[in-house]
Amino acid sequence: MPTFIKSIDELKLHFSKYKSGYLFRGQVKHYIDSDGRASIPTSFSRHGCIPDVMFKWTHYAKAMIRGFSGMDYFDMGLELPQAILQHYGWRSFYVDLTKSSSIACWFASNAYEESKSIHMSEDIQENPLWLVHKDAKHSQPEGTGHIYIIDCLALETLGVKIHDLTSLQGDEGRLRFHAQQACLVGNLNDRLPPQVITSHIEVPSSVLKEYCDIHQINDVSDVFPPSKEDFILRTLLSLPWERMRIDSLMPTYRRGLEIPDYEDNFIKRLPPHITLYNNFWLSDNRHNPENPFKNLVFYKLPQLAYYANTDQPFDISLVSEALERHGDFVVEIDGLVKIVESQEEYIYEKGIHVSVNWEGYVSVSGLIVSHPSNIVEGVGTTVAWIYKERNNIWERVDHHDQCPCNNILRHQLQFSLLRVLNEAIKNEEFVTENSCSYRHKDL
Repeated sequence: MPTFIKSIDELKLHFSKYKSGYLFRGQVKHYIDSDGRASIPTSFSRHGCIPDVMFKWTHYAKAMIRGFSGMDYFDMGLELPQAILQHYGWRSFYVDLTKSSSIACWFASNAYEESKSIHMSEDIQENPLWLVHKDAKHSQPEGTGHIYIIDCLALETLGVKIHDLTSLQGDEGRLRFHAQQACLVGNLNDRLPPQVITSHIEVPSSVLKEYCDIHQINDVSDVFPPSKEDFILRTLLSLPWERMRIDSLMPTYRRGLEIPDYEDNFIKRLPPHITLYNNFWLSDNRHNPENPFKNLVFYKLPQLAYYANTDQPFDISLVSEALERHGDFVVEIDGLVKIVESQEEYIYEKGIHVSVNWEGYVSVSGLIVSHPSNIVEGVGTTVAWIYKERNNIWERVDHHDQCPCNNILRHQLQFSLLRVLNEAIKNEEFVTENSCSYRHKDL
């Protein structure tokens, strides 16, 4: 049974008992399991997992953590990417807690609400379209809220790890999990073990609000920093919108990663940097005289291939055979990939270009498109990394023509696409469209 707190002084006194070794969680409602114990489930246990979307979320989470902290993308464990997933709107195997009693009070007195809205806007050619938003807001219901105080030693005894997200520092503004003094615990099979809850209090909303006011937490932006302050949120909101395959006379788009939007501001005429992606293939236009990849062989892969990456050695023998058979070729994915560190607003990667020169060196470069609004304005390649093939192993070599940029990850991910290509060829997963185009069976 919860302890009922009646006044701000009682609340302060109760919190004074838990100055160290404890974490907090606030909820507007109290939920119980079949045994009558507090039930605090993970978001995966509530909503399930969509693997393709999970891979995409995880990639951008890891890329952004690398961008502001310098951590190695491939050495990163599951915990930090899950922090992004959990705090910006996707699902995880973790439960989020806070080191701050005032943040817990805010969540205990502010109910989350989510809804869909549709904006009728115009692209840069003044053509009408619909944008589907997932709107998010918090309201302050009357009544009481619930705060749970979690014993860190009890978590440790049960082998449940605590991941302190405030220790993840960078100079990229005020991030959401910093503002919320957030910790994640897990990963968990389905919920927080109820025996780690050392205290459960029920507090009138008016008292919770007073406590928040004392600690200067008055507005949603105090807990959810806006995109102008939060680099991660700004990046997620800048990903291309994608055309929805629905029966509608009006082109309808949703975000490439659908996140709860606290800044759902109507824009009548969309600026060029808001990319509206309607699934297209550069390979379908390869016979155009102005296409730099005219008459090259194309392999079409689902964009999941880009996110299922590795930096470990892999078999590339069938790719080597394809290069010998075709000469230059292109691997194209059915999506646009934003390079997190890139300052170019509507330049995206869409695959790779593989070529071999007269010296026998192999170049792997990014296939890029310029895509302002709904227009494919241009196509080209990035400067390549250079490899030398030895016994079906491609070893990177220093070369005067190699890319001078310091974004190693970009080139690692480009090269990693060849692993998926090699496996798809080995497993006979391509359907021949014509003599110059092969489509993966999942497309």
